Amino acid sequence: MVRLTVVLQIAVLGAGGTVGRRIGSLLDTRGVAWRRIDAAAAGGDLGAARVVIAAAGGDVAGTRQAIATALEAGIDVVDVDREPGHLRWTHALATDLGRGSGARLVGGAGLRWAVGDLLAGVAAEQVTAPEAVHVAYTAGGGGARRTPGERRAALAALGQEGVALEDGRPVPEPPGGRRRLAWFPRPVGPAHAAAVPGGEAVTVPRHLPGVRTVHSYEAMAGWRAELLQARGNLARTGLGRRWLARRLAEERRSARPDELAEQRWGCVAEVTGGRTLGRAWAYGHDPVQVTARLAVAIALRLAVSTAGVGEGGPLAPSELVRPGLLLDELADDGAWRWSRSHTILEDR
Repeated sequence: MVRLTVVLQIAVLGAGGTVGRRIGSLLDTRGVAWRRIDAAAAGGDLGAARVVIAAAGGDVAGTRQAIATALEAGIDVVDVDREPGHLRWTHALATDLGRGSGARLVGGAGLRWAVGDLLAGVAAEQVTAPEAVHVAYTAGGGGARRTPGERRAALAALGQEGVALEDGRPVPEPPGGRRRLAWFPRPVGPAHAAAVPGGEAVTVPRHLPGVRTVHSYEAMAGWRAELLQARGNLARTGLGRRWLARRLAEERRSARPDELAEQRWGCVAEVTGGRTLGRAWAYGHDPVQVTARLAVAIALRLAVSTAGVGEGGPLAPSELVRPGLLLDELADDGAWRWSRSHTILEDR
């Protein structure tokens, strides 16, 4: 856990939401001064804030306004939004604004996609020359109800084209179009997984520049992968997007706190290079709490460090901190368990 030696102030966008309430509680527990902001206030003076945590749950317009205002003012940003297109947008904006103001941005700073980025970082430490990264997630059942913010994020992502990295270039990643056997640890074990638009294709090349291939996956049965692919095709049409949007709007009941606490999740990252395969995995419960803990841990690291003009811009989680240190910190807090291993591949 980070020990604070200076007085800090964190501004939280979306503090009344499912993730935002957890973030506020964690900051209170650590004795960190923080205040709520809304999208309208974020468009003006952010005062003495050192870091803005954006946890507005799919409110893309409000989140982008807050991020732009903070970066222009030289204030660091932690954004937990999981929509890959939004992550690419924030990285581009931080490149434009952050280097002039000295502000830094860590996007995708929740369970998706920071955990995959951190695990890829430690898995790559076991490989001499990393070339390919494959990251897979499991929600531990697939039937869990979404939070209101997750529904808004899913709505914002309808029809958006995901990307992966192939041969060093961004390429389209249609949902469900690629399949892979993901080697999750027990009690999950090996599971079939389908490609999904992920954030690792944005973050991983920043700290593993030699990597030429990056893909993200979700564990699911074959019929679910076919359904995912069909939904992706449907979302490419205006009529299909409207139909899917109505279906999302009909999801009235959100997950209760006790349901969230029982939700299991897992993530495994496999990194290959030469004849070596490095693998790192993590698993735990309560994905909302994991996202909140990651956001707070990253925000506190930004708050106690400084960047000058020309030193700001986007950061992957593994650029901000040695990935094993952050994985250990949250394991000590009980957020998850994690480990790593490596294998020498046989000649083909």
